[in-house]
Order: sequence, then C-alpha cells, then structure tokens
Amino acid sequence: MGKKLRTLLAFSTILFAPVDVTQAQAYTIAQGRSMSYCHRFAEDYANRHARGGPLEGAARGAAGGAIIGAVVDGGRGAGTGAGIGALVGGTARGARQNADRDHLYRIAFDDCMRGVHRW
Repeated sequence: MGKKLRTLLAFSTILFAPVDVTQAQAYTIAQGRSMSYCHRFAEDYANRHARGGPLEGAARGAAGGAIIGAVVDGGRGAGTGAGIGALVGGTARGARQNADRDHLYRIAFDDCMRGVHRW
C-alpha cells in the first residue's frame, strides 16, 4: 500500500469516525427504552422461554434411576434408583433452568435497550 493511500485512509478515518459515532448514539437514544420497561420485558421473556424445570428433571431422573437400579439390583434397586435419580435430576434441571433464564434475560434486556426486536 502506498504512502499516499495510507495517509488518505488515516485522514478519512479521523474525519468520518465522529459522524458514525454520533449517528449510532442518536439511533440508540431514539430506539432504546427505559431500564424499568426493559427489565420487565426481559424478565417476562426469560420466564416464558426457559426450558423445563425441577419437576421435569425429577421425573426424568426417577425414570432413568429406576431403570439403572433395576438392572443393577432388581426390584429393590429400582426404588432406590428412582429416589436418587429424582433428587439428582430435579436439582440438576432446576439449576439448568436458572442458568437458561439468566442467559435469556441478559439477551432480551440488551436487545430491548438497543431497540432491537428479535421476537
């Protein structure tokens, strides 16, 4: 790249960069919403779209635990496995749902503040 081209690129970057920043700020202010509105919107969105929950995890864990327990120790093992599976499955699924909800909340809140609509 020649010296003249580099000089021209540097000059144009310095000259036009403030215009782009100003337009971006104006767009954000015009399209953005209040924090309280976006908080309510994001909370509602996250609660509606977070997958599963502790009860679903407990049911799946109980079924899996009963199968494994029955294979290992017959009838007695099935009951024990179901109990352990329900406890582990419910705990794990509840934690996963909270992580999903937090992730969805952050995305929805950021999009709302920027005025972006994905939904």
